[in-house]
Amino acid sequence: MTRIDSVRAATGSAKDSVLHAAEVVAPYADTAKERAAFYAQEARVRLAPVVSGAAEQARTQYNAQLAPRLEHARRTYVPPKVDHAAQEAACRTRKAARQAAEYSRPR
Repeated sequence: MTRIDSVRAATGSAKDSVLHAAEVVAPYADTAKERAAFYAQEARVRLAPVVSGAAEQARTQYNAQLAPRLEHARRTYVPPKVDHAAQEAACRTRKAARQAAEYSRPR
């Protein structure tokens, strides 16, 4: 037997071992996939109200405490031209982000 023949035999044996392992593991992989989907849905159901409540509380706190201070600081310390340029940049950034999100969305 030549070296190439022994390599072919080893390759065939390895291929058979891999196919056998795939057949043995397949049912466990399916079960794991189903369990993972179930647990993800369960976490979503349990955490959604908590996350929504936290987000609402954060919005309320921001609007009540931080937004007025930021607005006051902006009007007091930022020159009008710089403020206008920053607002324009923010608008363009939001538009670009929306376009990127639409472009990357699965079709």
